[in-house]
Amino acid sequence: MAFEVRAERERNRLHISLVGMASVDDVKQFELDLQRAVDALPAYRGPHQLRYDVSGAAIQSQDVVQALRLLALASPRTSAFALVNGSALAGRQLRRIFSGIDVHTSADRDAAISWLDSQARG
Repeated sequence: MAFEVRAERERNRLHISLVGMASVDDVKQFELDLQRAVDALPAYRGPHQLRYDVSGAAIQSQDVVQALRLLALASPRTSAFALVNGSALAGRQLRRIFSGIDVHTSADRDAAISWLDSQARG
């Protein structure tokens, strides 16, 4: 599985990782897993935070980029969105996927978590 989704209820935060290449079928499964994770978060706490780590991902096919773009547009609003990416080349695809969405990009996981923590306090 290319995607991993984990809900952290205590912080009202989702952690998503994409590793390697994904297929359109992987994106469909990811959409189901994402909805289950969102449903597991406490609704009374409002919009959740999101850490999306693509540092281990390969450049994706155009079909996958398009499927992820549609999913990003349909996904619930977040209170803070940190994207972990260390690749300039992947950055072009990520800008297409998340165009118009407020995203904070970090070079590593720890920086992303620190930024999300600062947003929760502030």
